[in-house]
Amino acid sequence: MAHHPFRMLYSDIGGVLGTNGWDTPLRQEICDRFSVDPSEIEGRHRLMFDSYERGFLTFEEYLQHVFFAVPRKFTWESMRDFTYAASTPWPENIEFFKEVKRRNGLKMGLISNEGQGITEHRIVKFGLRELADFMVISHFTHLRKPDREIWKLALQLGGAATHESIYIDDREMFANVAAEIGFTAIHHTSLEKTRIRLAQLGLLVDGEPNKIAVDSPS
Repeated sequence: MAHHPFRMLYSDIGGVLGTNGWDTPLRQEICDRFSVDPSEIEGRHRLMFDSYERGFLTFEEYLQHVFFAVPRKFTWESMRDFTYAASTPWPENIEFFKEVKRRNGLKMGLISNEGQGITEHRIVKFGLRELADFMVISHFTHLRKPDREIWKLALQLGGAATHESIYIDDREMFANVAAEIGFTAIHHTSLEKTRIRLAQLGLLVDGEPNKIAVDSPS
């Protein structure tokens, strides 16, 4: 077992464990696929998205307001299915964090901004129940990063102090907010860089005791 000061490992989902569930590139793909003018829906998206991710709208309701405010030749179900199919897990990353948990005696929580429908699909598709001990998702909690309360709730559920907790996010701003709260925060830009940073923090990250030099660049 590794000797380190940490008890909890927290991570975002999209951008760390797989693709994002709903973002600008995916909306562009959807507009291309269904022949929708992106400029037509972006204003409505900005008005509705916060309520959707905070759990006050279902995915169907969000789509009805944003994409189906005018008659369409396609159904919301076909758009939903296209969205679900676009979510892609990154098995190497998921297995890496499972191993980090196991080798270092950590528990893991996921903190993510995700809306209804997409979340439940991704939990199953990515196998997140087998990875995480618990999840703090915006549409369940009505809290949304960068609300500091979402990280504080995760700390309460994990039963660990900030100095005992690592937080990983592909969005630098969210990593910075977590660092301000007191987490040891990692801005995830690649699996290899995150591997190196975890090794610098004293965690075992490979099949053998840590072979990564502690002065490796992050």
